[in-house]
Amino acid sequence: MNRKGLVVATLVALTALAGCSGDEGDDVTINIETGGGDSGDGGDGGDGGDGGSNTDCDNVVEASFVSFNDDCSVGTLSGLVDSDYTLTSDVQWRLSGTVTVGEGNENVSSAADVQALRDNGVTLEIEPGTDIRAFDDGTLIVTRGSMLMAEGTASSPITFSSLDDNYDGLGEWGGLVVQGFAPQYGQGGTGACFGDGEVCNVEGEGGTDVSVYGGNDPADDSGIIRYVRIAEGGLVAGPNNELNGLTLQGVGYGTTVEYVQVHNNLDDGVEWFGGTVDAKYLVLTGNDDDDIDYDEGYMGNIQYAIIQKDQTKEAPTGSNDPRAIEANSSDDEYAPETEAVLANITIIGGPLVNNDASDAGRQPGMRLRGALTTSIYNTSVQGFDYGCIRIDDADVNGDGSIIEPSTVILENILNDCADRIYSHELPVSESNVVEQTLTYSSTLAINEAAAQLSSAPVINAVNTGSGFVFDQTDYVGAVDPDAATGWWEGWTIPGSLGAEEEVQTADFVSCNSDNSVCTISGTVDTDYTLVAGVEWRLSGEVLVGTGNQAVSSDADVQAVRDAGVTLTVRAGVEVKAFDDGSLLVTRGSKLIANGSAASPITFSSLDDGIDGIGEWGGIIMQGFAPQYGQGGTGACFGSGTVCNVVGEGGTVVGNYGGNDAADNSGSLRYVRIAEGGLVAGPNNEINGLTLQGVGHGTTLEYIQVHGNLDDGVEWFGGTVNARYLVLTNNDDDDIDFDEGYQGNIQYAIVRKDPNKDAPTGSNDPRAIEANSSDDEYAPETNAVLANILILGSPVNNNDDSDAGAQPGMRLRGALTTAIYNTAVKGFDSGCIRIDDADVNGDGSTIVSSDVTLVNILGECADGFYNKRAADVEDNAGEGNNATVTIDDAYAITEAAALVSAPGIMAVDNGSGFTFDDTDFVGAVEPGTSANDAWWAGWILEGTLD
Repeated sequence: MNRKGLVVATLVALTALAGCSGDEGDDVTINIETGGGDSGDGGDGGDGGDGGSNTDCDNVVEASFVSFNDDCSVGTLSGLVDSDYTLTSDVQWRLSGTVTVGEGNENVSSAADVQALRDNGVTLEIEPGTDIRAFDDGTLIVTRGSMLMAEGTASSPITFSSLDDNYDGLGEWGGLVVQGFAPQYGQGGTGACFGDGEVCNVEGEGGTDVSVYGGNDPADDSGIIRYVRIAEGGLVAGPNNELNGLTLQGVGYGTTVEYVQVHNNLDDGVEWFGGTVDAKYLVLTGNDDDDIDYDEGYMGNIQYAIIQKDQTKEAPTGSNDPRAIEANSSDDEYAPETEAVLANITIIGGPLVNNDASDAGRQPGMRLRGALTTSIYNTSVQGFDYGCIRIDDADVNGDGSIIEPSTVILENILNDCADRIYSHELPVSESNVVEQTLTYSSTLAINEAAAQLSSAPVINAVNTGSGFVFDQTDYVGAVDPDAATGWWEGWTIPGSLGAEEEVQTADFVSCNSDNSVCTISGTVDTDYTLVAGVEWRLSGEVLVGTGNQAVSSDADVQAVRDAGVTLTVRAGVEVKAFDDGSLLVTRGSKLIANGSAASPITFSSLDDGIDGIGEWGGIIMQGFAPQYGQGGTGACFGSGTVCNVVGEGGTVVGNYGGNDAADNSGSLRYVRIAEGGLVAGPNNEINGLTLQGVGHGTTLEYIQVHGNLDDGVEWFGGTVNARYLVLTNNDDDDIDFDEGYQGNIQYAIVRKDPNKDAPTGSNDPRAIEANSSDDEYAPETNAVLANILILGSPVNNNDDSDAGAQPGMRLRGALTTAIYNTAVKGFDSGCIRIDDADVNGDGSTIVSSDVTLVNILGECADGFYNKRAADVEDNAGEGNNATVTIDDAYAITEAAALVSAPGIMAVDNGSGFTFDDTDFVGAVEPGTSANDAWWAGWILEGTLD
């Protein structure tokens, strides 16, 4: 292959490929009007618009099977991929006709032939975030001996779809076929691959180009399919000849199939034709026939799948018979070698499965048949009126004279089907198979208590040699009811799961005519959800609940809790504030803002972009956890059971604090807060995220604060722990804890603004500011930090600014703190300054700080310490002030960053927090690629460039 200059796109139209399910009832007569397509420059696109951002043709790779448009933003694959090739994410790729990876679908007659195919196999690699679109004749076949390495990420899934915009089509292109050398078993118990030799040539279904697959290698490896979305497929080649979304023909367990969505396929979602490949985390939505279909001697294991039938379509297309699970073929096609174990499947039916007038009539949720062996655990079936489960033995001759039984074991199956649980035979064994009304949370976990099991059943995998081990779950369904987010959230096709939420009316909300923009003002006095698809705005100081009022008794505290409300923010929502806007979550109430890596939640000012500073307020969260007063005066400035600490940050902040270390103020995950820090008055600004007496029942993970005029995150007392912080371009401190904060923080990247020469006003920008000093000291402050990367800039090194040059950390005020596996770079006034508390201001009474430093690297011009040394240091101090270099993953490249795991002990605040006992310095493990770093994909674009 050669680097490509300018190539004019030329397309070759090839024979259409199609695939099928050979199951009984699948003789399909379907007429589809496809929209066709052309190979014009760019075309329409769903998420990707007119293609990628690549406009440099020197960066694309030329091959005989690829053609590019004029600016190389669109590349079209056709014919045979006969050499290793990578589909990069900066190009929109297209499939024209049948695209075949390798030549392994030819007949073999000896072990030498098999080895030759493997030796000549090629690899098609697809980068995370890549968009592949197919013309109406397009299909991708990965033949045996070759590999597909399609490894997306939660924040950058790989997407296959048809050429047009959006993902609402059906049967608009073919699908993805993967073939391997694993065993396949013939109909009627005729043995592996219809014979017992070393080689196999099984004719695959799905069109004229599929050809042969199969072999005798259960461990065969066809690559990786992870975080991949396949939409709008199922091209029809003829009766009983359609393509599944993902077809697995003789695929071995060396292959990885995880986090895969098939959406709106005209035929099955995923079908296994023999083989041994296991699967986890499947999302199967809107598929017109079956969703999980395994037969022909498939031997394997499947855990975690969400199946949701189209919720609006009244009947399937043609003679499709849409079940959620179709296992094995029936009667004379039986294959008794078929053996599978499934666990944690959530099945939701729809109108099309219950239509008596459709060609195939009503269907059960599962059909398990053909002398198979299968066990199903911790699974739910809802919305199939014909019955949840149908089990059939194999009537081999069709006259009842020879019956080959199916062996079905069911345990912990919840059924919500109008007619009955079983529509035919009973399982060989059942335990806790019951009728139960089913409803679902926003994560698609089952709400009903019956889904919570008293103990986890022992789930034994089919022993194919893969070593697959089931998670031993103690709940029914695909999603853990205790999980804050569903594993499917963020990377699946938006709107493909669950029902679209509508904007709720409330006296604190006003919206424009089409509800595309809604403004919140005043007090949120009832549970409320900021739904996706709406631009939400904050006008003035928005309060969640009224818990900032003074309390005088335990009864008052309970009343505040009883009256508390929850503000929920859906993944992907953008909240924009007017210049007087801020959000205050008062004690007793909660903020549930759980984004995902692919769909983070964003708070910013009203204008476009995220390059402002101090353009609105910020987020304040208050709780009933302890706060300790200045000068060692005790909890909440007193010793009673109730507390009323007056908070900083504006006129309506009111009171916080209490005596409940475990208090829960909600959950913030994958949340970005930008451009805040509104000034309320001298010494009275709002931090990006202010935590006032917040308890450890609250979750703080994957949070970015960017461009805040005051601090990034400040803890005023409380016990809430935090992980995975990105703090960029904040004008004052980044991590600030004081007033008796007792907690733990692990993994943070702090980067000062590299383009600003001096801070605003009297800001004194340090990365870490711990406790207040002198007479404001609070000796109860006790925190442990680990794996922090701190990068300074000119903004903290300006001697002429109001506060002068600053150190990377200032640890002071009689605090206790231990810091592990951390690096500080770019602070000319020293990496770390430690101060004791000069209580009277005259040196007569000194209360010491207690600082422990372990595995601390520095690169600071004026030395490691600005003042005194730490009380305990281990692999820290002046001898470690050398060079700190970071790579594009923000990992440290020096050998000194590799250390022995020190044994990091958490502050025992009652949370049970456990540190990852890392053996590296910095926020990211050395050797991590930039795409795999924990911060990649969800932070504000360009903020760590």
